[in-house]
Amino acid sequence: MKAKNFALTVLIFSVIFKARREAMAHLTPKETLTRAEEFLQCAEFAVQNDHYNAGAICSYAALFWAARAGLAYEGFDQPTWEHGELRSKFTEELIKNRARYPRNFGTWLVDSFRLRNFAQYHFDSPNMKKIRRMVNHAREVVQKIEEVIN
Repeated sequence: MKAKNFALTVLIFSVIFKARREAMAHLTPKETLTRAEEFLQCAEFAVQNDHYNAGAICSYAALFWAARAGLAYEGFDQPTWEHGELRSKFTEELIKNRARYPRNFGTWLVDSFRLRNFAQYHFDSPNMKKIRRMVNHAREVVQKIEEVIN
């Protein structure tokens, strides 16, 4: 069990640090979406192995990077995004103004950020059912943004 936990930790941190290094570089929307897919895989792996805090953190990261890819594809490309700025721009421009994505995508982005913060900064674990649901939502968002980009 300890080896599995260590492997999961190494996998998650390698993806996070790689993402941070590349955040300042200009990535194409497809490259940005690849980052979302990596975090989604980490979230799915974490939940399958009962690591719910990691699942919450990675499902939000998948949604964040997917939203970033969607924004970049529509011409809203910048080297870095603050969390609130990205959520607002995605919701305002791609959901409300351009109707590219369903309204629930914006809600999921906000909800997953809250879940991620709870998982990362509180001692208690978030609700397992909510995290499983959030991983499913992240998968749906990543797939839809992939359809639009391709």
